[in-house]
Amino acid sequence: MRTHSVFAGAVLGAVMVLGTAAAPAVNALPAGAGAAAKSAVTCGNAHWPHRNVDRGSGKVKPAYAAARTGPYGACTKVGDVSQRTKVSYDCYTKNRYGSKWTWVRDPASGRSLGWMYGGHLDDGGATKRCPR
Repeated sequence: MRTHSVFAGAVLGAVMVLGTAAAPAVNALPAGAGAAAKSAVTCGNAHWPHRNVDRGSGKVKPAYAAARTGPYGACTKVGDVSQRTKVSYDCYTKNRYGSKWTWVRDPASGRSLGWMYGGHLDDGGATKRCPR
């Protein structure tokens, strides 16, 4: 599996910035929401528990898709997964904007990768909701 560290380098960063300009907004905040609303998102496993209840898998659609610490675009990116890379699904959740996010892992090693936006997965992501 090809994953890239958050510190993948200036060239990758430039490509990612240019690539995101044409990408649809993921969990865009309402106009005028400001920094207070952005900081109100909750990230991390303590806030978004998950277990492997899905057993499905899919492939990444864009050139690189971010894996994050929570189901929001504002959560910390822990890495990028390359296009057409197969990922396994644990379960999905919907954030307060109604966007579907799936907890993904590397199917070969079983290593957890993080939350990935469902629109970045070829089949939309997991079909089983994460138990609370």
